[in-house]
Amino acid sequence: MAALDWFESILTDGERIRRISEQLALLDSRISPHGQGFEPMGHGGGGSDRMLAMAMLSDKLGELRLLLPELERKHQAKVSRATEVLYGRSGHGGLAKATCTDDADLLCFRYLQGESWASIARRYDPDTTNLTVWCKNRAKLVCRTIDRIGMDALADS
Repeated sequence: MAALDWFESILTDGERIRRISEQLALLDSRISPHGQGFEPMGHGGGGSDRMLAMAMLSDKLGELRLLLPELERKHQAKVSRATEVLYGRSGHGGLAKATCTDDADLLCFRYLQGESWASIARRYDPDTTNLTVWCKNRAKLVCRTIDRIGMDALADS
């Protein structure tokens, strides 16, 4: 797998984990004793079965609670591997040593920490008018460098 695709998958996994965590919190709040999600609004009778709705939400909660730890474990393994590629197993090598620390930091901020391109662009001050585009293009170039050198070689350096 190409480095850019791999780093994109790490970012996607992190976003998915955040969404599932938010869903869990929302569903928890809906079935907690203070939840407001099951009573019909207004004075109409409504034909909804409150217990069925609670059971369905409870099932969904159970599924998400089983899924989340596995996703987090796999994501953390990818993040650890990516950190080794960016900074070496010793923390003093990897891409940071092969090219420069800014290149490793750029990928780390975006793909491992999930920062926006605009936020990352504010950290850099190149002689260009569109820093966001510059950051995206720099990330693509850096990923091609990783592909050329090899992830294992960078992690071992």
